[in-house]
Amino acid sequence: MKTYVLQAQNNCMLDKELQWAPEIIARRIFNTPHRDIALNQLIELNAKDVNLRADVVECDLGPNGVPMLSVEVTSKEQTAATIGQPSAA
Repeated sequence: MKTYVLQAQNNCMLDKELQWAPEIIARRIFNTPHRDIALNQLIELNAKDVNLRADVVECDLGPNGVPMLSVEVTSKEQTAATIGQPSAA
């Protein structure tokens, strides 16, 4: 089953108290099975902070009902930094 979470540009994840959490604890992360609910939440947060840069991220739901965050989700910032570096070849 799929679920949707919100991730900020600085890799913080939105928690259930609607605060950006720098540490990722899967059972405390805001998640919803509906993409439109996640988008609505993102729009509400963006209305409060116009400089917010966040994405709706789709991930699988684990057997305990917690999102299973992939390495790609948690290392988005590292990937972006790697793309900007020239190769050593």
